[in-house]
This record gives sequence, structure tokens and C-alpha cells, in this order.
Amino acid sequence: MNHPVVNRPAPDHTASNRTASSRPLIGAAHRVLSPRPLMGAAHRAAARAALVALLLVAVAGCGVSPTGVNDKGPPPVISGDSTIVRVYLVRSGRLEPISVAAASGHVNDVLSALFGAGRRPPSGVGTTLSRMRLAQVQLVRYTSDPNLRNDPDSAGLRLRVFVSGPKMSRIAMAQITCTARLRPEIWAVEIAQSGSGNLKIHTCREYWDLAPLNGHLPP
Repeated sequence: MNHPVVNRPAPDHTASNRTASSRPLIGAAHRVLSPRPLMGAAHRAAARAALVALLLVAVAGCGVSPTGVNDKGPPPVISGDSTIVRVYLVRSGRLEPISVAAASGHVNDVLSALFGAGRRPPSGVGTTLSRMRLAQVQLVRYTSDPNLRNDPDSAGLRLRVFVSGPKMSRIAMAQITCTARLRPEIWAVEIAQSGSGNLKIHTCREYWDLAPLNGHLPP
């Protein structure tokens, strides 16, 4: 028996394609399009620390070992002394001119250098001022009349030196007087010790017998 042929329509896949294409993208594609979270400061610091550790390991692997801080002693000390001046120290019982460092060429600083040189005298010379302390220095105009001390016409200066310590010897006073008289503006020197208000005027001329051999002292 022959059956009748029935013509069935072909299935339409357009609808299913539209349905599939209309679905939202998910999975890997969705993950790629998602924004990445920003790295925080703590993460960046940790990353840098890890990088430094890796570099140290690489350096050690090359045979170079890192070194620490080596102590080479105290830092250098820069002295404030800036001027070379002449003072009188003692050699074999006579005055000897010696060059020493002073803060300046002012007579106050020169006398400070004279008293300080006794703590570190050069080889072969000494001082009679090692037990003395320079207490005060004053400058007044030189004149024979004390009432005219501040007369502006008086060109010279009188130096007053106050010293504390044991009684000074003659050569100790010579060291002070002749060192001060190296300054041309100083015409005379008055020296007084603590406990005594007496000021006696000196010039270096009275100590010429203490001049260095084959040398001379200022007036």
C-alpha cells in the first residue's frame, strides 16, 4: 500500500538564534571587562620591600656581601682660631717670641692666647702663667692726668689687666707687658692681681734685661 507523502515545513532556527544572541555575556568575557581594584599604599610598600629583598639576594649570590656602618672615631673638630699672633713665652729664663693662634688680633684675644699657650706650650719653651687666670681686660685712653682719660686727643691706649692666682713673678709680668706692647696702640700696661686694687704702670723697657739672646724687646 502506498502512503500519501506529507510535506512538513523545515524547522525555523532563527528564533533560537535570536534568543541565544540576546543573552547577556557571562563568564570569561564578563570577567575581562570588569574593572580591577586599585592597589593600596600598603600593597605598594609590601611590593617594594619584596623587590629590595630580591635584589639583596641577587647581590649576595654574586659574591658581594652588604656592609654596615663602620665607626672611624669622633668627627673632626673645627677650631675657631683664625689669626696668628706673637706672644712672649719663656726659654732658659728669658722671653721668647712665639707665634700662636688667636681668635683675632684684638689685644683681649692676644692676651687670652698668651694665657692659653701655657697649657700647650711648644717644645723647648714654657710659661710662668700656667697657674694664673686672666680675669678681666680693660682699655682706657692713655694720659698722665686721670681726669682727662677720655680725651679724644689722646691717641694711645692704656691696658689694664686683672689676673687671679698666686703672686706673679717679675718674668710673669714681663710676659704680659711685653706681649701687650707688641700692639702699637698700647702705650702702657697696668697689672693688678685679685685681692689687690693697686694698679702699677709697666712698660716693656723695664724688662729689657730679659730679652732673648741676640734679640730685643719692644719699648
